Amino acid sequence: MPSRSRRSAPGVHGGRLVPSRRGTTGIRRRCGVSGWDVRKQFGRSAELYATSPVHARGADLEVVVRFARPEPEAVVLDVSTGAGHTALALAPHVARVVATDLTPEMLEVARRLAAQRGAENVEFQEADVRALPFPDASFDIVTCRTAAHHYPELGGPVREMGRVLRPGGRLVVSDTVSPADEVADRFINAVETLRDSTHVRDWSVAEWQGAFSACGLALENSEEMLLEIEFQSWVERSATPPELQAVLVAMLTQAPRRLRELFRVQEPPLRFCLHKAVFVAVKQQNRAGRR
Repeated sequence: MPSRSRRSAPGVHGGRLVPSRRGTTGIRRRCGVSGWDVRKQFGRSAELYATSPVHARGADLEVVVRFARPEPEAVVLDVSTGAGHTALALAPHVARVVATDLTPEMLEVARRLAAQRGAENVEFQEADVRALPFPDASFDIVTCRTAAHHYPELGGPVREMGRVLRPGGRLVVSDTVSPADEVADRFINAVETLRDSTHVRDWSVAEWQGAFSACGLALENSEEMLLEIEFQSWVERSATPPELQAVLVAMLTQAPRRLRELFRVQEPPLRFCLHKAVFVAVKQQNRAGRR
């Protein structure tokens, strides 16, 4: 019986990357992925995200806080809060933080962490980023960290986050991004989708810039960095089946040399880097001085 580890992965044929004009949408369809059913995926692994170093202490977290420019009277919304790490990092610097997420189990973990740290100015609420249950211009700062690659598109979520910002308010987003190179873009999104069926896309820097502009937000600053991924803990967080883990190992270690270098694939133990960016965009006023 042939070993499952030898089966071809999406976007790879015989150990060689095969670009597809359908991009990651085609990959998701072949894998039978809805792109938005995140509750089940993250509900079962919520505890792992509470202790994950990438989420709890990632280098981008400091940049998010710095870009937010928190002030003592500020009211903050942290969208797709997960285990609440961003909300808790901002809480000591502001008056109030509202943290939302689509997954109840994640919110329970976040509430527990907040209680452990004595963060009494943080409240948690279940909400969908595409329909935030808050009036226009409710917040001074909106943050969204390590979540947008699960969003089915950028326009709606960015528009909603901008809607609830006050004029002059700051939207700070941090997430993994696709390289500008089209082949590298397809490769890393194929890897991410195979690992986690709720992954939609690592949006490119250009796609983020376009979304901000279309939603009346002026990009003020951005910072790019590499996020080192330890393979085994990465697939354990997503509960990736062993047979797919084997395919992922083959995809990463047998990729063309330039892709291995771009994503800094190393072994043993297997590790690699994702590209990440932090953006801060400011909500603009129209000529009449209104939102």
